Amino acid sequence: MERIALIGLPGSGKSTVGKLLADQIGVPFLDVDEALELKSGWSPTRWIVEKGLPAFRAAEALLVADATARLEEPLVMATGGGVVEMAEVCQHLQLWRCIWLDAPDSILLERCREGSRPLLDGEDPGRLLGQLRRRREASFRQLSGDPLETEGISPSLVVDAILSRLEEAT
Repeated sequence: MERIALIGLPGSGKSTVGKLLADQIGVPFLDVDEALELKSGWSPTRWIVEKGLPAFRAAEALLVADATARLEEPLVMATGGGVVEMAEVCQHLQLWRCIWLDAPDSILLERCREGSRPLLDGEDPGRLLGQLRRRREASFRQLSGDPLETEGISPSLVVDAILSRLEEAT
């Protein structure tokens, strides 16, 4: 069984789709941000605000490294959107079957609750999201190839599309 990592920008559906996908194929699910909060008691927002983005990214990197080290275990993992900005995490993700979930920026912004994404907090969240896209898109593409567009389709249909991609790849 392949180990699947969902990558993408905030609001792309990684957590929602990841849970459904893991249930569908009968493997455990790891949401990196949720696991970090369970282990530390700190939400991603609190980590970033109180300890800084570098400390948050380092904690995410440790969780991805730990999950990668358990190669014999099937798993679906929803990464934090920014993990691809760390070269060491990208090296780990090369050992996974990465699926890049995406949607137009306007849709991603609609899906993100205000105040829930500190990297989008500011006077112009659309501009900030565009900056994130420009920084991360090449890494997403290198790890996954073309994105799986999630605009206008239900999470269960996104799961079906992922399963189709996985079948085509075998």
